[in-house]
Amino acid sequence: MGKWQNDEREKLKLHYKQFNVPSDQIVKDQTVLQNFTDWFNTKFSPAKSFTSKEVADQLLKMRKAGNLPRIRR
Repeated sequence: MGKWQNDEREKLKLHYKQFNVPSDQIVKDQTVLQNFTDWFNTKFSPAKSFTSKEVADQLLKMRKAGNLPRIRR
């Protein structure tokens, strides 16, 4: 897909907050990751679809950079 744009990263962060599941749980469980990705693509990115791998990679990058809100369960 290529490089994520700033607005796409902001939408991913918003979606992550609304999904309310910690990033490590999202990327570890393929079913949860696919649900997260499908919902993100439908709600925030209907013009172009991201794969679950692209979404997982971006989530991990954002988490490591401290750009995701903390979600505890």
